Amino acid sequence: MPEAPSSLSLLSEEGRAAQMPHIHDRGQAVDSSKWEPVSQAMMQVVQHRSGQGQLATEEDFLEELVALNLLEGSPPEMRATLAEVLAAAKSTGGDLREIQDQRGERRYYSTQFMTDMYAGLLVRREGDPLQLIAEIVRENSSLYPRPFPVGGFERPPFGMSREEIGQCLAQMAGLDAYQDIAQTTTSAGNSFLYSKAHLDPDYAATLAEWIDVGQHDNP
Repeated sequence: MPEAPSSLSLLSEEGRAAQMPHIHDRGQAVDSSKWEPVSQAMMQVVQHRSGQGQLATEEDFLEELVALNLLEGSPPEMRATLAEVLAAAKSTGGDLREIQDQRGERRYYSTQFMTDMYAGLLVRREGDPLQLIAEIVRENSSLYPRPFPVGGFERPPFGMSREEIGQCLAQMAGLDAYQDIAQTTTSAGNSFLYSKAHLDPDYAATLAEWIDVGQHDNP
């Protein structure tokens, strides 16, 4: 995996003075070469955040571009310019991708540093944690098929604590919508979750044992 950019600094003062266009010249579509410094700084932001396992927002872009003196004008003017530069960047077929969160707000990531699936999980993490756990467990039970380790929700991109996971599972046990979610424990004492709608309990237990113990004993 490529190393994420370690610095968001892009241009020297001389470079910015020579290359930076001012935003007052409105009324025509963005010229990709004219706004290249803005586009490059924006990609530094999104690649840096993607390398850290995070999505970028338009606020992240604006904050960095203003700090670099690459945008000026009123907030509506700067947002309009940013929207045009983003549209131009997405149309080039590069590594910039857009995804909408639960509220319909746009987030951005770089495919050099983050997969589409990982970005989707980050967005889903921001929603209802009970629904997230159920969806992940059902998908794993249905698609692979395999049970999902409870400890997996402690790791990125989920980042939940053991206490949070335990509270979610306790709540799910009392809700009709999640009665297909069941748990099995391996001989090593680790818990796995599966959906009874997709996996038979005995088969789920066998798979969990293989994932947790068998495959390590029989490499």
